[in-house]
Amino acid sequence: MPENIQPKKRGRPVRTGPNAEPAKVEVDKMMLDNLLASVIELQRKDAENQKQLAMLSAVADKGRVFNYENLHAEKKPIRVRLSKYGGGIIVGWRTVKDELVKHPTTGLIVGEVQEYELLVQNDAGEIEKKSVLGYPAFSAARYDDRIEAEVMGRREDYEGKITFDAQLPNGSMLSISSQFVN
Repeated sequence: MPENIQPKKRGRPVRTGPNAEPAKVEVDKMMLDNLLASVIELQRKDAENQKQLAMLSAVADKGRVFNYENLHAEKKPIRVRLSKYGGGIIVGWRTVKDELVKHPTTGLIVGEVQEYELLVQNDAGEIEKKSVLGYPAFSAARYDDRIEAEVMGRREDYEGKITFDAQLPNGSMLSISSQFVN
């Protein structure tokens, strides 16, 4: 028997392939009527349910609905922004010097001398200390070049300090205190 001809259970063989005629399907009239009745019944029940849901939503306590939706909502991962500086990621900083400069004769404040120490973790996981002079340079280090990381875990110590375990875009993990993110 050729490949493009398949035997039909009843009657003559049916051709398949690009030149085949569409097969005529014999459907039982009673089965169609039952199916149509089921669809109509489902549509009627759906309309009743939608009407009842609209009524319940209208009379519901909005605060409780909000709480329920928050409890049953899909959890979205927390994303934080980390600062890049000097070939690594800033994982901490501290103010080394913050002195006011006063005019010698009037005593008025004319400026500030500031120095900051940045802790930068490189790709190898080593932490380097880098000094930055002046607040504009410190602000530029913190906000000019940033990356986004996904928080995979969160810890809180006995003093209430929060530490995030963040996954960097390259796939490596970084533990960083909450005060040094965003």
